[in-house]
Amino acid sequence: MMRKSLDEGKIPDIFKLAYVTPIHKGGSKLKPEQYRPVSLTSHLMKIFERVIKRTLMIHLAQQNLLNQGQHGFVPGRSTQTQLLQHYCDVYETLAEGVRMDTVYLDFAKAFDKVNHNILLQKVGKA
Repeated sequence: MMRKSLDEGKIPDIFKLAYVTPIHKGGSKLKPEQYRPVSLTSHLMKIFERVIKRTLMIHLAQQNLLNQGQHGFVPGRSTQTQLLQHYCDVYETLAEGVRMDTVYLDFAKAFDKVNHNILLQKVGKA
């Protein structure tokens, strides 16, 4: 079934099903914003996704297609490696006497701020 899915470029509908359940984050249990949704999906699909991800990551690394500035979702890299790289960039730039601007973005509660009707429409088309 998985080979057929790869060959045809289609995922069986049964793998697209997920049960969404709220998980309490802390604070008042009476406030909806204190919960986050967690999707429970097929174990077979999780395994399939891992195989695809591993294959893609190997291909991207072998073909040198990963940007060196990419730290998220890359094995051996993290927010700490990104911050260290940024610190080095700032240090080198200041040593050259060049001005440097830095912008930090915080996407806290981004899911809560999304228009869920539009999100559901887009997910339905996927």
